[in-house]
Amino acid sequence: MPQGDSSSGDVPARRAVPAIEKAAIVLDVLATTEEPLSFSQLAGRVPMARSSLHDVCSTLVRTGLAEKSPEGRYTVGLKLVELSRHRLASMELVQAFQRITRAQGEPVETIVLAVLSGSDVVYVSFINGRRPLAVRYEIGMRLPAAFTASGKSMLATLPTAAVRELVGRRALNPNASGARKGIRELLTELDDTRRRGFSIDDEETARGMACIGAPIFAAGRHQAVGAVAISLVKSASNWYDEANSGYVRSVAAAVTRELGGESAQWRGLGPVSL
Repeated sequence: MPQGDSSSGDVPARRAVPAIEKAAIVLDVLATTEEPLSFSQLAGRVPMARSSLHDVCSTLVRTGLAEKSPEGRYTVGLKLVELSRHRLASMELVQAFQRITRAQGEPVETIVLAVLSGSDVVYVSFINGRRPLAVRYEIGMRLPAAFTASGKSMLATLPTAAVRELVGRRALNPNASGARKGIRELLTELDDTRRRGFSIDDEETARGMACIGAPIFAAGRHQAVGAVAISLVKSASNWYDEANSGYVRSVAAAVTRELGGESAQWRGLGPVSL
């Protein structure tokens, strides 16, 4: 068959564009760094000749994908943030979550929607509840999946081998003074999650706060495409009760139905009615 023939239905392989790959590397470093980076700091983290790096940075700044402060420090540009927000707003998962939760009125507790990104969860939507929280959720916020309710509920839908590959031998939680969790402890929690029907974060994200989560499935998917979770101040209510866990599971099940999935695909869980 001639090279590039796509008559078989396969997409032919395309040659990578080096300039775009370099830009992606720089943006990834900037996006995963809390503080703006000087050119020297960036050069120390990016495997690229300094002349090439300078050209890439200059182009990213001109296009608005990166910003350079008067002190010469680089950070992700607002243009990239805008593009990300447009992408998230168009996601069917986000739209379904927003429709279902808002149709029920203002929630008492804050409810969030997250997706799995490597060993982290990324929050892609949320609705603030009437009760205040110790954590201020933001779109794009990342937390280690092994310590969050939404993360555990998604990890619980993965094979054990996949969980081990994602998390490694031990998970680190930089948001809790460097708390660590061994893979055996995590796997035990995931077993409990499947058996119980929902996941729990008992003050692992923030002191005095508890979270309950449940996974979301899409058509033909046996692994979660997202998860919903509510966050509660432990002293403000009886957080560990059927009303809270039932609410989370019902929202997750309703979003799952909108996406054409089946909640029963989660091992140990039957269908949950809204």
